Formats: sequence, C-alpha cells, structure tokens
Amino acid sequence: MDGLESTRRIREFEHTKAHRPATVIALTGLASEDVQREAYASGIDVFMTKPVRLKTLEDTISNIDSESAKTR
Repeated sequence: MDGLESTRRIREFEHTKAHRPATVIALTGLASEDVQREAYASGIDVFMTKPVRLKTLEDTISNIDSESAKTR
C-alpha cells in the first residue's frame, strides 16, 4: 500500500469514527503536478518534495503544532 492509499484509508477511518483529522505530510521524490494533485485529493495536507532541508521540515511541523494547539 502506498502513501496515497494509506491516507485515503486514514481519512475514511476518521470519517466513520468521527475522529478529528490527523495532519498528513507527504515527503516524496515525485514532483509532478499530477502526483501532487492526487496527493491532495487523497487527503494529504502538506506535500513536500525531496530533498527537504531539515529546518524546513521542522518549521512545517512547528506550524502544524501551533495551529493544532489553537483548535484544542
């Protein structure tokens, strides 16, 4: 199962169990617009293409944590 299918299953589980959505970050070597479009359609929240600087990934996660804390 790839990340897109995994995300679709996660989203279906969240929906059927009425869970708050988890934030899903895709980190991939595939940079095409079609792949990115399919990722977002699958329910992925953040799409990042390798190589990704560690600082960029840390900032992305920090921003997600900050937004999540506001909604609690």
